[in-house]
Amino acid sequence: MENKVINILIVLVFSVIFVSCQSSKKEEVNGYFRHINEEVSKLIYQKEKIKELKAREQKKYESTGERKYQISSKYIELFYDFNDTEDKNDEFGLSQIPIVYELLILNNNEYDYITIACNFNLAHQFEHKSPKLSMQFLDEAIKLDEKSGKKYYLPHLYHLKGRLFFNDKKYTQAMIYFKRSLQSLSKTRPNLIYISSMHNNFALCYEKMGRMELAVKETTEASRILESAKDLSPNETAFLVSVKGNMGFYYYQMKNYAEAERLLVQEFTFYADKRDRYHELTVNLGNLFKLYNETNQNNKLKEVIDFGSSIEPQLQAISDKILMNEMIQSYYLKKDDPQSVKSLCRKLVLLHDKNEEKSYQKLTYISDILNSFIIRNIDQKNRHRIDDQKLSNSLMLMMVGSLVIIFGITIFIIRNNNKKEKELAMKEKIILIKNKTILEQDLKRQEEKITNLHLNLNLKIETEKTFLENIRKMKKSKNIDAEQIVTDLFLKINNLIQIDKKNYDLISESSMENKQFIQKLSAKFPSLTNNELKFCVYYKLELSSKEISILENITEGSTRVYKTKIKNKMNIGKEADLNTFLKSI
Repeated sequence: MENKVINILIVLVFSVIFVSCQSSKKEEVNGYFRHINEEVSKLIYQKEKIKELKAREQKKYESTGERKYQISSKYIELFYDFNDTEDKNDEFGLSQIPIVYELLILNNNEYDYITIACNFNLAHQFEHKSPKLSMQFLDEAIKLDEKSGKKYYLPHLYHLKGRLFFNDKKYTQAMIYFKRSLQSLSKTRPNLIYISSMHNNFALCYEKMGRMELAVKETTEASRILESAKDLSPNETAFLVSVKGNMGFYYYQMKNYAEAERLLVQEFTFYADKRDRYHELTVNLGNLFKLYNETNQNNKLKEVIDFGSSIEPQLQAISDKILMNEMIQSYYLKKDDPQSVKSLCRKLVLLHDKNEEKSYQKLTYISDILNSFIIRNIDQKNRHRIDDQKLSNSLMLMMVGSLVIIFGITIFIIRNNNKKEKELAMKEKIILIKNKTILEQDLKRQEEKITNLHLNLNLKIETEKTFLENIRKMKKSKNIDAEQIVTDLFLKINNLIQIDKKNYDLISESSMENKQFIQKLSAKFPSLTNNELKFCVYYKLELSSKEISILENITEGSTRVYKTKIKNKMNIGKEADLNTFLKSI
């Protein structure tokens, strides 16, 4: 039983070690993907260098066959067309969606980093096209990232969830997730722009809630965070300008027109010559239009319209074109120019139709991709299920076969052991019978020896008594034939010698047995003297103290003293029977 428990514990220990090793290996691979992400993120907009990085990972996969390199090479493809879209709502571009789904199928939920990254990417893709679907992907990513405890994307996942609530006009819930994002961000230099962004998001929520003072306060904090840093990157500088532009719009709503104009003009000056910032420029022109229209600064208003009209043909996003033309249309309505208004109306109708058509095409494209992914995913699951079933059946057959073999071997061993045990028991029985017979014979012989010894001792005692009696008579009587008495005494002495010889012969007959007994006794109790060992032989033969005293020519008291000494040396206690103890040796 104890051995079984030990074996079970050993199996459990090895299982824990195996699971621990597997977990450690997955963490190592997740760390590798994180490193790849950091490496490729530095190459944004450098497509050729990104392709070189993919080729490197693909080569590693071909030479080693390790799946992590196959997955990493596919992951790098996500950065080929980064931000390659005319619609700024499509942050990464629709071209990424098929790659993301292929990556999900390839990863098959094996590595958390890839699963989280893919769900995060899809949540971005569907932020405006399907907010509900976006939230599903996002919740899956958040759940997995929180469970891993690694915070691969967690601050940014919270940020995106806050944005979804913001788009849904649930500003209080949005602020909860913006706050979680802020709390999850480590206070490091690379994260300054994200920390500043969270305060800007708080301001956007307060603005929608009509709390302009708090909105200005948060944008001031967002600006302070970036302005406190040195050597701002182009992205950080652009974001700082955008935050101050937002602050200008808040001042406009608070009717602090001078401060609003200062900040909005500052933003316009920054974006005016940057073709990659036309969306921000369009929003800025719209805010300036509202400001100048409300303050009746018609000359400046015309300047805004003229500049907007000049850049309108260069705008790529249809949504930006619509915003720009609506602003221009508002201007001509104010100027009461029906011809220009009609022209702009026709243009806006065409733009809206084009936008709807493009939205429909995108939805169709996305729907086809989703359907394709669902079908492939179902096929993959079915294949895995079939493969798992085949493996399960194989394992079951192997298990059944193993059990049958083990059962057969067990029965054979049990039968063989039973047969051997029976043969051994029979041999032991025969040996016991033989030993019993031998012991009975030895006991009978020993009893006869002891009886003869007793008889000889009695005879010796009687002879000695007669011998002493004759000597007394010689002393008392004066008329005794001396020669006759001497002759009788000689005969009695000779008789005593013969009795002693017989006694010696009786004792020496069992000398081999006594020798073995003395050797055992001496080995067990080395402190016993030779004389005490001899007395032990007498006690084993169950001779009385009187008989021993006669044999050794000592008093009975001396015999008892010897017995006590022997008991003490053997440590068997005064009440124990020495004769019985000696027979057990």
